[in-house]
Amino acid sequence: MDSEKQLLFNSKLEELKKKQSLQRLENERKRITENTDYFFKKYRFASYDESVKIEEFIGQLHFTFPAHIAISQICDPEQHENMYLCFLGGSEELLKIYIFGKYSDMISDIDTWDFFSPYLLLIDEDFKRYIYIDDNGDMTESIL
Repeated sequence: MDSEKQLLFNSKLEELKKKQSLQRLENERKRITENTDYFFKKYRFASYDESVKIEEFIGQLHFTFPAHIAISQICDPEQHENMYLCFLGGSEELLKIYIFGKYSDMISDIDTWDFFSPYLLLIDEDFKRYIYIDDNGDMTESIL
């Protein structure tokens, strides 16, 4: 009987942890939308399927980058169209939030994104290129 109670307790505890995590995730999304001008006019959150692809892509990266490239050297809107923004620092929930939008909008709002996390990753929608932005605002671009 005690083992059944322990199993029930563990099950309820897991449910509570999941519920709390989902609430913290929702709080982070709300914080992002409230602190980003015109969020829903320029951006959207990645869908579940997109999130899975992003997480697989990030899992393949080794995060060893060549020398940083200044923003002015690679800020070419013709080269990048739509990108996913990934936060590489912050709460566990913030790391699970991915934002989709135009490259030019992402770069113009870089100060906003830096407010949430000093380390950012922009992944091209074709999953062949990415841009790493460090805490100094230096950008390193890579082509896979």
